[in-house]
This record gives sequence, structure tokens and C-alpha cells, in this order.
Amino acid sequence: MKQAGKRRVLLAVAALLLVLVVAGVLGYQNRPTKILVATDIHYLSPSLNDHGVCFEKTILNGDGKALAYIDELTDAFVEQVIREKPAALILSGDLTLNGEKQSHLDLAQKLRSITDCGIPVLVLPGNHDLNNGYAVRFTGKTYEPVENLKPAQFDEVYAEFGYNGASSRDETSRSYVFPLSDELRVLMVDVNTIGNEGVLKPETLDWVKNQLEEARQAGARVLAVSHQNLLAHSESISAGFVMGGAEELLALYEEYDVICNLSGHIHMQHTAKSESGFFEAATGSLAVSPNQYARLTLRPHRMDYQTVPVDVSGWAEKQESTDENLLDFSTYSADFFCQVNRSKVIGWLQKEENAEEMADFFAQINLDYFQGRPDLYDREDPMFDVWQQSGAFYKDYVESMRREPAVNHNRATIEY
Repeated sequence: MKQAGKRRVLLAVAALLLVLVVAGVLGYQNRPTKILVATDIHYLSPSLNDHGVCFEKTILNGDGKALAYIDELTDAFVEQVIREKPAALILSGDLTLNGEKQSHLDLAQKLRSITDCGIPVLVLPGNHDLNNGYAVRFTGKTYEPVENLKPAQFDEVYAEFGYNGASSRDETSRSYVFPLSDELRVLMVDVNTIGNEGVLKPETLDWVKNQLEEARQAGARVLAVSHQNLLAHSESISAGFVMGGAEELLALYEEYDVICNLSGHIHMQHTAKSESGFFEAATGSLAVSPNQYARLTLRPHRMDYQTVPVDVSGWAEKQESTDENLLDFSTYSADFFCQVNRSKVIGWLQKEENAEEMADFFAQINLDYFQGRPDLYDREDPMFDVWQQSGAFYKDYVESMRREPAVNHNRATIEY
């Protein structure tokens, strides 16, 4: 009886241990996977910028990127990523302002702070990053050319940021597959380094199909990434932003049940679906208000997408900064975006009676639009009609913003 009792106790303990082990395994498999995505940082090395007259004129004639504080913004972003402890950080191109080699080197050094914490960083080149003839150093009232980064040098500078850990690389581009786990692979598709920039090469498309087939055979899901967009995200500004060959690539993604595509390039925050329901998120530029990245939370058969602003002001406080713009960075960045966009249109409105009011209206709704919040402006606002009755250059763009569905593009849930 004693022996039988001991046997029963041992069997009960073994059964309990088995339950705990199985529960642990299942709990691990079902644990949400967090991935962070940022794009279009347009980092400029401080050594190339004296914040002089030429630089100030350049950014005021730009598209509203907060480049005066891009070094501080990037540092705050890096610290925030480390605090988030994601399974990976994806950077989908336009890493630098205009492909300056020194900007690439300095940014790579900052990214090492993330990988040193055990967080993989996966990068792609964007259309600004390589062989760029506009790589310059700003000095006083002028600028001077500096060395840009060549494709072969990109491999050296960013070898440890996705490429060394790749399970496969495309021979005709800088596309690669990074296995995050046995169940999840990240497909990084590059169309910016060889041949016709912005156009998917047939050889790369064939490589993509092979990678998707391999993933299917292995029972792994695929998350796709590109710099250029796969879908149109704006009625007025899709030309030059959707990659050449997008239809063929989309057909493959739909055939192989790819989770979604993550892109950037257009600088505005926007989400879209194909006619068949395939989802793409074009995350807004990190350099543009509200200076945010995206947080993906993946569970079995579900992905949640949510944007997160970089807390530059909190970072500045910890640095004991006295710069008022840094200490209230969200206000500064939004105001700067509006200032640039207002200046852009005011010259076209000189013959308009309501020029000042029209320019203010344009700046505010364009800010909402770029922040992924077309749900915030009133489509019955009479200023829309004032714009349409004018002969102003931007009136068609304004009308396209009125036709944009009132959707918050900063969050989405995808079932797959």
C-alpha cells in the first residue's frame, strides 16, 4: 500500500509538472509580440549643420520636418525604444536627410545603443539614402558638397542592423528576410539601390515569391516592409510614392496571406486597404509632427497597430535642457509644420481677398491630414468653399482633403 501510495504521489507530481510545462509553452507561444516601426528619420549629423542662414532657409522651404532638432529627437527616440523593449525595431528607409555618409555613420552609432540592449534593428535604404547628389554641409550663408554613401558602403555601415541576421538576401537589391521566430518572418523589400529606383525589379519579385513559398512550407507568417508605398494613400499625392511593380507584389502578398505591408515615404500618417482587404500602414515621418512611430502588437491571427509620439519634452527635462522648444516639443513641431505650410501657400493667394484666413485654414487642416487625423476637421467649414471658388494653386489638394474619409489613421486592428 505504501508503494502504491508513493507511486500515486509521484504520478500526480509528474502530471502537475507536465501541466505547468505545457502551460508555460502555450503561454510563451500566445504571448503578444511587440514590434516598433519608424520611418523617414532624415537624420542629419550635427557635424554637417551650423544652424546658420542657409540651413534655416532650407528647412523653411522644406515640408515641415523638425530638422533643427533632429539630433535631439533621434536621441529621445532611441531611449524610448530601449524602454519599450520590443522584439525588434524596423526602420523603413530615408534614414538620412540626403544620404550624407557622416549622417549614416552617426545614426548607426546611435542604433548600436538599441542593439546593445538585445533589441534587433532592421533597416532598409530609402530614396534619399544612397548616391544622393544633395549630400551637403551647411556653413553660414552657403553649403558645400560632402561624401555621400554608396550601396556597397551601406552594406558595411548597416551590416549588423538586419543583414547579418538575414536568412536570405536578394542578389539584385538590398532586400532580405529576417526570422524573428520560427513562426514570424520579416520581409524587407528594397527598390532604391540598383537600377530604376522606386521600381521593383522582376528578379526581386521572383525572389520574394520564393521567400513566401518557403515561409508557407515552414508554417511561418510574414510581415512585409518597404519604403515606397504598395497602395495609394492620397488622392492628390500618390504619383512617385507608390512603387513601380506594386500590383504584382500586392498580388503575391494576397496569394500568400502576408499579414500586412509597412511603408513610409509619403511622410503623412495613413492606412489603406486593397479591394481584397490587404492592409498597409504608411507610418508618418519621425521628423514630422507629431513625431511618432508605430507599435505593432501581434497575437495569433490578430495585429494591433497604434502610433506613439516620441516624448522629446520628457527626454529634454531629464537632460536638464533650458531650450523652450525642446521642453514643449509637440507644440514647437506642430507650429513649425504650420509655419512652413502657411508660407508655401500664401504666395499663391496674393490676389485673394481672404488670403491670410485661407493660409491659416490650409496650414491647420494639412497638419490634421498629415497627422492621420482627417476626422478632426469640419467638412462643412465654409473655408473649403472659399478655397474652391478661388483660383489658388492648391485648391484641388484642399478639396481632396475634404473628400478624405473622416478616419483616425493612428490605430487599426487586423485579423489574419
